[in-house]
Amino acid sequence: MWWPRAAANRLQTCTFWFLWLFTWDDEVDQSTSDLFIHINKANDFRKESLEYVGFCLGVGDDETTKWDFQNKPPNRPLIRSLDVIGVHLQQVYNHDQIMTFVNEIDYYMSCQQREQKRKLTGRLPIVAEYLETRMGTSAVTLMLALNEFADGNDIPRDIMTDPKVISLWYEVNMNMSLSNDLLPLRKEIKHGDIDSMVPVLVSARGLTVRQAVKETEAEINRNIEGFDQIANALLEEIKLAHPEKVDEVSSYIVGYRYNQMANFLWSLTTTRYDQGDVV
Repeated sequence: MWWPRAAANRLQTCTFWFLWLFTWDDEVDQSTSDLFIHINKANDFRKESLEYVGFCLGVGDDETTKWDFQNKPPNRPLIRSLDVIGVHLQQVYNHDQIMTFVNEIDYYMSCQQREQKRKLTGRLPIVAEYLETRMGTSAVTLMLALNEFADGNDIPRDIMTDPKVISLWYEVNMNMSLSNDLLPLRKEIKHGDIDSMVPVLVSARGLTVRQAVKETEAEINRNIEGFDQIANALLEEIKLAHPEKVDEVSSYIVGYRYNQMANFLWSLTTTRYDQGDVV
């Protein structure tokens, strides 16, 4: 659903990444796992994973060289399996696109480290602190960094780094992050999981659960409206600066809409969120 226009081989690569990410995240994020309890071990796990990403994508640095992955591949099969996605991305992506992907992995893992450190204290964050890590641990921008690969786009970097494109990524990320906090709320309450937006709002601002839900819904609606406004403004800008790229950028924006709708539909239908008779 995320990439309905993707060719079968590219969709397979993107799907592999989805599966890898869910599995990798569970290795660290499960409160009973050894890596969650021992943050130093988790830091080593994150470090090796990130360096191997750089190695597999051909953008390793001096630090990556020290690992000597060519002769000493990672012991963990989960990390080692990253070479699959690395080969396929290198066949399609240019250096700038690869670095965007790698930087988003780094951002995700860095936010996860800070979130884990906070969780181990047992303290609920304030709203700004929560969002600062949630926007990374959502892994939404990681998925957005695969959109060009999935849909066969090669958009100039001056467009991809335009403030309006960056703002679109923000709105998509907020939409999905908050939706993924809101929709599994019933399951989280049942299991005592309080590290999501509604419990944070209740704790930090003294709201009732109903008020916190309403505020979260209102923010999601603002994100949707903001996305539409920014997307329209971006297309007007492209018509003037890059008229030959209007159709491709317009198609790229549609990809964001597919991403958001797919996330919403999956969240409503997955047994992971225990929606029951809500759907």
